[in-house]
Amino acid sequence: MSAHCLVVALGPVQDFIAQSRRMRDLWFGSHLLSEVSRAAARAVAEEGGDLVFPALQRGDPELEPCMTQLRPNGSAPLNVANKVVANLPEGVDPHAVAVAARDAAARLVHEEGDRVLNECAGLLAPNVRGVWDEQLNSLLEFYSAWAPIGTEGYAAALLQAETAVAARKNLRDFRQWTKQRGSVPKSSFDGLRETVLAPPEQRSSGLARRFRIGDGEQLDAVGMVKRCGGKPDQFVPLANVAFVPWLDAASRDCAGELSALVSACGEANIGGVHRPDIAWTTAFPFDAQVVLEDRWAQVLDECGSSAVPTNWGEAYVSPLLRRLHAPSPYVACLVADGDNMGTTISGLKDEDSHRRFSLALAQFAASARGVVEGQFKGLLVYSGGDDVLAFVSVDQAVACAESLARTFAAGLAASGIDGGLPLPTLSVGLGIGHVLTPLGELLALGRRAERLAKNGADPADVPRNALGVIVSKRSGGDTYWRRPWGGGVAASAELNSAMALLAGPLSERKVYEVRAVTRRLGGDVPPARSQEAARALAGDVRRTLLRNDTGVALDLGSIGLDLSGDNRGPAAIQRDVENWVGLMLVARMAASTRR
Repeated sequence: MSAHCLVVALGPVQDFIAQSRRMRDLWFGSHLLSEVSRAAARAVAEEGGDLVFPALQRGDPELEPCMTQLRPNGSAPLNVANKVVANLPEGVDPHAVAVAARDAAARLVHEEGDRVLNECAGLLAPNVRGVWDEQLNSLLEFYSAWAPIGTEGYAAALLQAETAVAARKNLRDFRQWTKQRGSVPKSSFDGLRETVLAPPEQRSSGLARRFRIGDGEQLDAVGMVKRCGGKPDQFVPLANVAFVPWLDAASRDCAGELSALVSACGEANIGGVHRPDIAWTTAFPFDAQVVLEDRWAQVLDECGSSAVPTNWGEAYVSPLLRRLHAPSPYVACLVADGDNMGTTISGLKDEDSHRRFSLALAQFAASARGVVEGQFKGLLVYSGGDDVLAFVSVDQAVACAESLARTFAAGLAASGIDGGLPLPTLSVGLGIGHVLTPLGELLALGRRAERLAKNGADPADVPRNALGVIVSKRSGGDTYWRRPWGGGVAASAELNSAMALLAGPLSERKVYEVRAVTRRLGGDVPPARSQEAARALAGDVRRTLLRNDTGVALDLGSIGLDLSGDNRGPAAIQRDVENWVGLMLVARMAASTRR
């Protein structure tokens, strides 16, 4: 039997991760998919396969399972992407290897499902084992293909196997449910599967509080595994990420009041956070939603303590709010993805080049944790290969995205792959939304921002290698800002300059006036009048900016807006002005968060 190239793809990915209501759902769903891929990769290696992606040897500690956020040595496990590539030497049966990988992945899902089933029996309806197993059986998508490595070499075999996997993904299996409970609600996550929970009055109140399952919430077996996987105190609430600047200010300027609030949270049994590996979480190791006045009642109700006084918030939170601005309730969902990855991979001529490329991606994935959680006090949810999902406070989000893009580019430049290939770049999207927005919606916002970064907002935009930001405020429509990486000024420096402008000669009201002028005068015009319309639009925007309403003279040369209308049409000017308005409104939000 000849040598083969084996490709394994596992899923679901995007929809499965997006079906989340709390941070624990999002984190553990991402982690479970990584562990499923790790189990498949380990099986391939144990069956004699030589792993190329991930580039790990048989017996490597990173192939050992890890269902918690840290390994016993204190390090975070390497995230394994949902595609496994291996070289199978002569004499190794590719079908047997693929079956072993599939069985290992399915076994891990059911082992974790059994653990949750036993631990959470007090929450479940009676006699749900059959429904539970069938729902977990419907979760995993497994695709594999292999091709012989003939005279055309490894690259041709890899292309053939990947093409076969891609074709198989276009076919869908539809299995009929055979273990239905009947006349019960569907899952609150996606409405696809029936709930396995008992009615609210029959659920264990202690378990419901521990895993924060509300009376109105319904979860299927897959949702239960996501909600109840891991330890509750390992999950950092989204509010803690959003309020990092506020908590830093409280630690610095109101240490006594903050210490009293921490003690009161402990006495009230408010949900704790135990993540010694993330240094910034120690300043306030509880659910930071308690600092939002309209959330006091719900957070205290979830803690289930009847001894909490009715004036708890007034006694322990209000002293801080009297000394500090209320924290900005917005957070950035960061979604990053490599550009032109397929082009680069298809140009790798041999297995060794592919493995070096794989190692460079693994090193970036490991570095991303230090960038997000160490340097910018964010929370990394997933980092595998060229994919990153994280949450960062609004004031740090642009600088964090910029640092990730630099780290990605530097790692690939040092990878030693064929210098004639185009090196991939990293496009980063920042979806900025309210902390109380369901996590699935925040993730969708981040992905929209990533598409903005990759594709641009207009056909004239140069695609990829860019930053895209979308701000979705509860009080109005969305704001967009796109900025290609590179250029003479860094994106973070441009944002800081915009914040300085808003703190000085440029008022927020003026920014909205410019937006109104642009939308009123922009649009399609006959080609014969294009230059005339462009000059009119540029002139009106210039006059709007020069009307002084702050008492400080505004230098149009310093605001970063090109209003030269002689050689461009009105659509180009409108696009530039709208993007500038987006920058200013993102800067306004970042300044508000920092303040």
